Amino acid sequence: MEQLRQLLKLIRESKGKIAVMVVSAFVFLFLLFPFDDLSDLISSQVSRLTNNSVYLQFERLKMSVFPQPGVQMDQVYIESLRTPALSAQELVITPSISGLIAQKPYGHVSAKGLLKGDVDLVVGKGAKSDNGIERQKIEIKAQKVALHDVRELANLPVLLKGQINLETTALADLTFQEQPDVEMDLTVNQFELPPSTVNTFMGPLTLPDLKLASVELKGRLAAGRFVIETGTIGKPGDEIYGTVKGNIGINIVNRGGSFSPQFGAYSFDIDLKIKPSFQARASTFIGLLDAYKTPATDGAQFKLRVSATNPALPPSINKMR
Repeated sequence: MEQLRQLLKLIRESKGKIAVMVVSAFVFLFLLFPFDDLSDLISSQVSRLTNNSVYLQFERLKMSVFPQPGVQMDQVYIESLRTPALSAQELVITPSISGLIAQKPYGHVSAKGLLKGDVDLVVGKGAKSDNGIERQKIEIKAQKVALHDVRELANLPVLLKGQINLETTALADLTFQEQPDVEMDLTVNQFELPPSTVNTFMGPLTLPDLKLASVELKGRLAAGRFVIETGTIGKPGDEIYGTVKGNIGINIVNRGGSFSPQFGAYSFDIDLKIKPSFQARASTFIGLLDAYKTPATDGAQFKLRVSATNPALPPSINKMR
């Protein structure tokens, strides 16, 4: 007991020295420590932990304490065997203290210059599913992301251009034992489809160029089905302007740690006004839809329902009243 009192007395008498020592340690750790020299070490550790499937490189590394502990990397370059190379001007990772304690991937990631835009990702604890499976709440906000770069990342067969603004919130089990619940609000500004050719069940199909002021889509994914609540294609004055609603089956499948979407039955109600200029350029396939056309001022209106029980099968097309 006497030794404990002596220790407490020593701490009280030396609190000034202890404070200086703590401040000095922080100054050295966060201001003077040569974090940039850790670049090669971190790159090698990332490669080792991913079995040489991911390569990470950056120019500068900085640590921060306030308002939360975090790491900032500048001029980041990531190369993976499964995806095209990605780069960002700045990457800030702020882990959640509660997440670190619980060993969960909670925190905030901010990337500037990713896919030529800015992306924010927040992961936190979410409500459990009805079956008691633990889920994470994932929020993603993206601004001015290049659609062309997203198209290359997703390896889509059609050339696309434009700027994406996205807000989405998801409740998901990261092992995908159950399908996630996702709410999405997507806008593509200055949408552009350059002339291209795609393979369809009818054979190669040549698509003419198309420019739209915007494409807006709001929907929800639940129980393996994505429902388009509101969809607007173009704006008044564009060569194509109208709406689309419907749903499509989407299941996220876990294939040994690799996740991929599996598409199922779909049904879409499409209502479009198409100007004569685009009808002339797209006469090859627009002519196939003459049965669903109604003459309108400055063009024609097409109202149809497209559906199929499997994306690999030819769709059923019916006139929508």
